[in-house]
Amino acid sequence: MMRPKDLRQGSGTKTFLDAMHGGKVHLARFILDALDGRIINSKTENSRTPLMYAVCLQDPGTRAKFTRLLLEKGADVNCQDEDGRTALSHACEMGHLDVVKLLVQFNADPDISDTWGNSSLMYAAFSGHSQVLEFLVRAFKRLGLRDRNT
Repeated sequence: MMRPKDLRQGSGTKTFLDAMHGGKVHLARFILDALDGRIINSKTENSRTPLMYAVCLQDPGTRAKFTRLLLEKGADVNCQDEDGRTALSHACEMGHLDVVKLLVQFNADPDISDTWGNSSLMYAAFSGHSQVLEFLVRAFKRLGLRDRNT
């Protein structure tokens, strides 16, 4: 599981991420509101944002709640970490279809490639997550991919 190492934005970000990893949605919402959302796109040592950590949470209910909270509060859905990875690429690699759908609703760009040239679609394929792969192909026909059934 991805855990923050060193936080650049200070104790507000650390407290928020601790609340998120503890599944404390009300506390996390309070922290965001108290700080006027200033930490929404803050980055850790490796340039990962709270949204990137949220999509990797193991519990599906907690993952969906925190992902939605961050997106509704204005998190940059296409922000990239130091390796060029986005929240969508992390969610695709982990096979978290629930948040992949949510990220797509908030205009996640599947064409963003990381430092190695891999897109979110490639992470879904490499990791063997066929449901995520099928969803992305259907959601983004502009990728030039065709569904055999259409």
